[in-house]
Amino acid sequence: MTQNMVLTAVGKDRPGIVAAVSRVLYESGWNIEDSSMNLLKGEFAMILIISGKEGIPLAQFNEKFDSLRKTLELSIYLRELSADELVHKVQEQVSLYAISVYGTDKPGIVYEITELLANRNVNVVDVNTQIAGSKESPVYVMLLEAEVPFDIKEEQLREDLQSKGKELGVNVSIHLVETEEL
Repeated sequence: MTQNMVLTAVGKDRPGIVAAVSRVLYESGWNIEDSSMNLLKGEFAMILIISGKEGIPLAQFNEKFDSLRKTLELSIYLRELSADELVHKVQEQVSLYAISVYGTDKPGIVYEITELLANRNVNVVDVNTQIAGSKESPVYVMLLEAEVPFDIKEEQLREDLQSKGKELGVNVSIHLVETEEL
């Protein structure tokens, strides 16, 4: 049987973080199944879904990262996952949409846009935000991927998002992500 965990690591960016974490996993017989890694204003963050031989106590496995916590000053957290937690439960009858938001930065943009989507049963599956442009002319950019139920009309969702964008003073666009069956 296989044991599954989620591993998160966060720390000041420096060369070798990915190599050091993946080395501990490799030497311990663990496989990286899914990952997301990003640099955010000098902080490096990773989230990994990993699998290994069942029966390894969490506390014992967690100790294998103690040297990385010290030498690379990383915050590392491990949590066991059940089989049910590993399955991304895609809603039935959905389409994937890309949503972009850009304009003047201010608090509440992420909340307002994602609340509108949640209230329509739209599942946000990926979010990236950043401040682009120069210090003199900064532009807030948010890119989302979302699973939109078939019963929601694209035009109505577009109108709702653009209306919310006007309230917030940002531009919002949405388009269907074309996917191909493998």
